[in-house]
Amino acid sequence: MDYPFAEIVYKLADGKRIHLVVTMEVKSLLEQADRQIRSQRRQERRRHTEYVDGVTDTTTILPQEDFADLIMRMDSYHRLHAAIGKLSDAQRRRVLLHYFGGFTHKQIAEFDGVAPMTVTDSIQQARKRLKKLLAQ
Repeated sequence: MDYPFAEIVYKLADGKRIHLVVTMEVKSLLEQADRQIRSQRRQERRRHTEYVDGVTDTTTILPQEDFADLIMRMDSYHRLHAAIGKLSDAQRRRVLLHYFGGFTHKQIAEFDGVAPMTVTDSIQQARKRLKKLLAQ
């Protein structure tokens, strides 16, 4: 598969810049993570409580994901996406509807016009195949 690429520039504390070339999917995930971290920081500032008499000064500290963890998670997402792409059309559709769409086996069976047990078997076989693909 050909992926469009984008360049991301990070500015370090010492003023140096790091240039990374990543796929648009990775860029999108980085932007999403950045928005999430900024949102967490805003929530953290809102949760800060300080009493006037000095009795209590509390801040809820939310765990921050470092860059290496983020890269590892994005790699895992990329590998999962690639593995899901190797499933049959029916299995891919059913896995996406169930795990990412939140639909039940019965609802998916109604969409596909098949028995719920057919959907269950299809998803189980897809999970086995994904497990093999991701273990490679």
